[in-house]
Amino acid sequence: MIKCPKGYTPIHTGITKSQTVAHFPITACSTCELKGKCHCKKQKKSYVVRINLKSVKTAKEREKILINRKENNSMRAAIEGTNSALKRGHNLSKLQVRGQVKSTTHVGYKVIAQNFKRFCNYMLEQSKKVKPKNKGMSVPIFT
Repeated sequence: MIKCPKGYTPIHTGITKSQTVAHFPITACSTCELKGKCHCKKQKKSYVVRINLKSVKTAKEREKILINRKENNSMRAAIEGTNSALKRGHNLSKLQVRGQVKSTTHVGYKVIAQNFKRFCNYMLEQSKKVKPKNKGMSVPIFT
């Protein structure tokens, strides 16, 4: 520990096997407005802050994950729904053909069918949203 959140430097710091310890002067911590949020405990000569080393390690890991969040995203989670839909709706859990060329063609046709189904459902939903402009007028019938 180098400083507290308010900016006071500790009198004495040390690291044991499982925790890091910092002693701060009584005059600094007794008048601090961040005392309620701080983990300091009053002792006879000073205020002491003890932080578990596992907590420090976990905080560093969380910070590293936040920095590299974009790089850590996996594309597998995005494709799982599509794979599941192809297995359920188009019987792709087991192919009924042999050979790489036939398998690739077979899977390609199944994917085209899935995309066509999705496009049809999308267009049906869009047509339901469109309201006719002239609701009360009927189409003239010529005899």
